[in-house]
Formats: sequence, C-alpha cells, structure tokens
Amino acid sequence: MAVGSESPIERFDRILSWQCHILRMLGMDGYGRRLEHSKLSATVMLMAGLFMAISFYDVLVLFRDDLFGKSFVLSTICFGCIGWGRILGGFSHRDDLPRLMRTARDTYLRANPHDARQSALLRWYTDIFWHGVMLYTILFLFGAGIASVGPGLLYLYNGERILPFGVYLPFLDPDSTSGYELNYLYQLSCILWTPPGLTATQNIYFALILNICIQYDVLELHLADLDALVKRPDAHGRDRLVRQKLHEIILDQTRLEEFVQLIERVYSPQAIVEVLSLTFQLVMTLYVMRTSIWLPGLFLIPLCTIQLLVFCIPGTLIELKASKLTESIYATAWHEMHQQNKQLIHLLLHRSQHPRGLTCAGMVSINMNLFLNVAKKVYSIFMMMESM
Repeated sequence: MAVGSESPIERFDRILSWQCHILRMLGMDGYGRRLEHSKLSATVMLMAGLFMAISFYDVLVLFRDDLFGKSFVLSTICFGCIGWGRILGGFSHRDDLPRLMRTARDTYLRANPHDARQSALLRWYTDIFWHGVMLYTILFLFGAGIASVGPGLLYLYNGERILPFGVYLPFLDPDSTSGYELNYLYQLSCILWTPPGLTATQNIYFALILNICIQYDVLELHLADLDALVKRPDAHGRDRLVRQKLHEIILDQTRLEEFVQLIERVYSPQAIVEVLSLTFQLVMTLYVMRTSIWLPGLFLIPLCTIQLLVFCIPGTLIELKASKLTESIYATAWHEMHQQNKQLIHLLLHRSQHPRGLTCAGMVSINMNLFLNVAKKVYSIFMMMESM
C-alpha cells in the first residue's frame, strides 16, 4: 500500500510494527503481547548480565589503581544500567505494556472518520511520529556506529589500539594483538543488539507521548464544538445537548488522565535510572576526555546530551498542552449555560488545573527545567573533579 493512501491508524501500526519486530528479535516485545520469559530473552539477559559482571570486574580488579581506566569503564556501565532498567521495567509491567498500546490505538479508533479536523489532526501527529522516529533512529545508530567502527578503522590506519568501550575481558592481555582483537570483537557483539533495542523502546515511548498530545488536542476540538453549541441561537433542546457534550468531554478527560497515570507508573522508575545514568555518563566521559582524547567520547557527549534533551522535552510538551486545555475550558461561553451545566464546567476546570504529569520516581517532574538542572550539575561536578 502506498504511504500516501494509508490511514493514520494504518501508518501508526506500520511504524510501531517495526519497533516491535526489533524487540521480538531480542525476545523483549512486551507491547504487542504479554512479555514472557523465553530462551531468546534469557540469552539477551545473560549477555547483559555478563557485560555488567565484566565491567564491575574491570573496575574492582583490572583498573583498581588506574583512575583513567576506571573512569572509562564506569562511563560505559551506564549503558548496561539503562538496558537493565528497561528490561526489568518490561517484566515488572508485563500486563501494563500491552494495555498502553491498546489505549494508544483506541485513540485512533475512537476518532470520528467524518470529522475532517480529527482526521487532519491524527495524520499530522502520525507524520511527526514518523519523522521523529527516523531522525532519532538515524542519529542514535549513526553515533553508535561511528563510535564502534571508528576505533577499528584507526587501528587499521596507524595501529593505535582504542576500544569503543572501556570494558576488557578478564584474563586477556589488552596490549597484545590477539587480546585487543578479541576485546574489540566482544564489544562489537554487544553493539549489535544494544542500540537497536534501546532505540526501539525509546520510539515506542515517543508514540505514547504523542498519543497524550493527540488526546489533549481532541479535547480542544470538543471544547470548540461545545462553545459553538452553547452559542447556537436555537435554544430548543440546547441544554440537553450541552450536557451530553460535557459528559463526553469529561469521559475523554478521565480516559486521558488514566492513560498518563499508567505511563507514569510504568516509566517513572525507569526515568530516574536513565537520568542518573546519563548524568553520570556525561561526567565520566568529560573526565576521561580531560585526560586524553577518547574517540568514542566525541560521540558519547552529544549523544547523551541529545538523549537527555529528548527525554525532557515530552514532559514540557504535556505541561503546555494541559495549560492550554485549562485556558480553553475557561474561554468557553460557560456564563450562558444552565446552572447544572455550569457545575459540570466547574468540575472540568478543576480537574484540568491539577493535571497528571511525568516524573522521575515521583521526586522531580520531567521537563526542560530538569534538563537545565542536570546540565548545571554536570558542570559543577566536572569542575569539582577538575580541581581535585
């Protein structure tokens, strides 16, 4: 089917099917169906566990007295922490993930196909989702690819032995040719499955965030219809129709709040792990590069910064949508309504003034203020380490 002839729901399903297919290849698809333990998922978890075990061995034993090597390994342990956070989150919420996906699809299915505004809205957001997925995937995989292939090309060019990560396999001499090549091959094997899995889960998260925005904008359209209905000159049966419309809006608002609450419950514990890991990774990478030029670090710093920025933008977007909804409710011609309908408007306005949001383990809201605060903390910690 040509892309231009696809309906928004068909295009939405097609984009997500690619992400779910990647996760299915890793045994970690918990969105299309309930996540279950399998040989494939056990293999991925074993490899992830092995990576963490080797990394901590290097920190505690191999680089015990080498501050540069220790910092190098610590900066790469963060990838394992983020990966394990998403794996454990998937298994901890194996019943919630398919429910999230069904709710997201229901947003498309509930749309009135005869309403040109809703159709245009869904198509516009789906286009944004498509371009966002492509841009994020290309940037993330390009950075991971350069960071992994670059050291190999440098080794072939002038014999300089740089590894993508600071992780060294135990009982191998990293200074020998065979030891370097075996370590390099092991790290490449980790890169083959880690970035695709992280990218796919992040893209699905984007889909859920944009779905929240869609629901907010659909509520805006309903409020516009309500306002037009209140101002209709024909007063016959108007109060009853207004009341029905208000009940419909309240139902949609409740559905939206439950959806945001479910996303918060699933992703809030992962959020704190990822923010702390990215912050720590930025600090360690800056510290390593202060001592020596580290080729992977040239891509890790912008990659982690972009990842943190992309992580914080959705929270701000949701806050802006919630604020706009409150303004739209207050802007309706509520003063022309019947007293009973005014009470419903009051309820609607009160709930909109206390919207659900996204947080890091309930401690701090996810928004651009978080990004700025993290940037300040990274700078402060780096300067403190610089003065030591």
